[in-house]
Amino acid sequence: MKGVNVEIMGQNLTVASDENDEWVKSLAGRVDERIRKLRANGNTVSSVNIAILAALNFADELEHLKKEHQELIDRITAMKERLTDAIDGKLAESTATRGVE
Repeated sequence: MKGVNVEIMGQNLTVASDENDEWVKSLAGRVDERIRKLRANGNTVSSVNIAILAALNFADELEHLKKEHQELIDRITAMKERLTDAIDGKLAESTATRGVE
């Protein structure tokens, strides 16, 4: 695991990660951007409070994405089942038409 230097909220940090440097820097940039937006939109001055709000924002986004992901998986599963049933029905129909069992 290597360290990657990033800056968040004006603080230089070394983040340990197995990911490539650009990925880690991109994530740090997103965190820093979210914090800047929160600072600009609110009355919160405490760095800790802003960091907590940013974490809550990311957690909310993650949970919504997880829910959407599960809904997509459920839809794909249902479609697969319908397709399998349709194929099985056609195969049974074809077999019956030919008189083969």
